[in-house]
Amino acid sequence: VGPLFALRHVPPLVKAGSGLMLAVLLAPVVEVGAPPAELGTFTLGVLNEVLVGLALGYAATLVFQAMRVAGQLVDLQTGLAMADLLDPEAAAGITLLGEFFYLMGLLLLLQADGHHGLLRALADSFAIIPPGEAVWRGALAGEMVRLFAGMFALAFRLAAPVVAVLVVSDIALALIARTVPQLNVFMMGFPLKTGLALGLLILVLPILAGAFGQVFGLMEHDLALLTRHFVGR
Repeated sequence: VGPLFALRHVPPLVKAGSGLMLAVLLAPVVEVGAPPAELGTFTLGVLNEVLVGLALGYAATLVFQAMRVAGQLVDLQTGLAMADLLDPEAAAGITLLGEFFYLMGLLLLLQADGHHGLLRALADSFAIIPPGEAVWRGALAGEMVRLFAGMFALAFRLAAPVVAVLVVSDIALALIARTVPQLNVFMMGFPLKTGLALGLLILVLPILAGAFGQVFGLMEHDLALLTRHFVGR
């Protein structure tokens, strides 16, 4: 469920091989006690570790979903949301700028060696949560809800500069419609707002790329915080 490592077009055999390779590489540095003799206890321990991995991967993915939602907010203001596409990766409908923001975030993650950071976070999680010792506490559910809500707040902050300019353009078009009613402002507004949004994105793209880099630091912070919730620290 984590970014990059769970893309749908990657064959399942490659995913299984990657998981096996990570297990072999981490086995010498992870302290693991003797496995329980009872099959039921061993099975519950394995399921517990799977759930911990799913929770950490979901927390890392929320950052990239915030980038996608930010693009969808811009699409909603420009009218590009009508050009809805089916994304086989997400198995859901997406918009143009939403997918652009998402793919740009993945490329910047690779450029900043963020995938190495994810692997380091995976290795560190075994030091913080020894295998078989994860504890599911009530505060963990609240932390997951906070991360999910924070995803929407982050998406709004990323899209705020472009959305604010588009709201001002809407007000300007409304004033024009009141002063010059002969103009078809509705039809004129679509190309005007689309061109304005694309031009503004070209100007703020370097700043946006820097903001995405700071978001990756937030992802590492959220992963570390969520990991400590499993041990109550």
